[in-house]
Amino acid sequence: MKKFTILIAAVALVCFAAPAMAVDWNFYGNARMSTFYESTDFGDGTNAAKTDDKDANLNWDLQGNSRFGANIKAENITARIEMGISESNVSSRRVYGVWNFGAGKLKVGKDYSPTSQFISGQVFDGDLGLLGIGTSYSSRNGQISFSFGNFEIALVSPTTGLIEGMKDKTTTSLNVAQALATTTTGTAGVNQVAYVTPASPTSTATFKGDVDDVLPKIEAGWGMSFDAWNFNLMGGFQYYSIEDVTSFQTAGSTDDVDVTSWVLGGDIGFNIGPGYIRGALSYGSNIGNAGWSIPSGINGRDNTYQGGLAVWDNDDDTNDTTTFQGALVAGLKVSDMLSFEGGFGYRADMTDEGSQRDTKPWGAYVQSVIALAPGVYVIPEVGYYDFDNTAKGAEAGSLFYLGGKWQINF
Repeated sequence: MKKFTILIAAVALVCFAAPAMAVDWNFYGNARMSTFYESTDFGDGTNAAKTDDKDANLNWDLQGNSRFGANIKAENITARIEMGISESNVSSRRVYGVWNFGAGKLKVGKDYSPTSQFISGQVFDGDLGLLGIGTSYSSRNGQISFSFGNFEIALVSPTTGLIEGMKDKTTTSLNVAQALATTTTGTAGVNQVAYVTPASPTSTATFKGDVDDVLPKIEAGWGMSFDAWNFNLMGGFQYYSIEDVTSFQTAGSTDDVDVTSWVLGGDIGFNIGPGYIRGALSYGSNIGNAGWSIPSGINGRDNTYQGGLAVWDNDDDTNDTTTFQGALVAGLKVSDMLSFEGGFGYRADMTDEGSQRDTKPWGAYVQSVIALAPGVYVIPEVGYYDFDNTAKGAEAGSLFYLGGKWQINF
């Protein structure tokens, strides 16, 4: 027993004598309030819940991107933990660690990936920044990424699922003869079947389809920053398959439907004395299926536009949607307490299915950033959106907003 006690004491002495790795925790947070008046024109009755096509609304809420987090450093490892706080929910925004191994860096966890373009300071709709309606956005996803100097390549959690057109068939049994006798329309924004009763129905087919993803989403970016200007180039690719899809054009046939998405783009900025100007362009195919499009808020309002989604052709292929986006932002810093910014964003979704699903919305804003004290900001902003057409081919209307964001960093 005496020897065992001596052994325990020796182990404890070694442990306490070993140098501990120094870990620095730097906490941060902010609270953001959105205070906007909104006037909406719903176009051709696109809001079925309303008795008319116009609506006024006061948006007076804690923004869901208010946050609390910490930056962590321990020798050649850095990390971040960041939680988003809304009025009813706490959720993870960013949770990742980075290992600097000398020749490069390895990042593991949830963070922004390389296909995001952050050039705008627009504060409406939860600090939207023209994302999804002028600039590319890949959100925050689980990933393994490698950085070598200014180049980054990331293997990102894929975004998969049934595509437009298939969703109508998941719970519907169709007579094969009926399916073969029908024509395809764009009703409700998807390929729905206009039923035709045949003289002699023979058999019944029900939609089937199994989503298989075998590859992660791949994104890459490269950029450089100088005193007077900066630039970034980015690209992404995703592929998955929906197996054993029951055809509604060929009786008794099942096929695999491949869903391929890609995006390319770049942004550039120039500093001109106290002012600046920034621009961004992106071009891709089926970007919504890869999660490179925002499906909520302004960008998903009443199916405002196509969303960059592939559409099933009711057989063995997809009708792809090509998306082009462009944005231009300019600003001027008057003093440490006051600056101004304005921006314009444009988006065009063009589908192989037909021109009635093509949508070309745009948005514009102007704002001033007022620093009341270090870390205390009021940002008045006024803006306008023209939503062009819905994915159903109807007029989508417009939105005018006026108000501001209040923010305190701590």
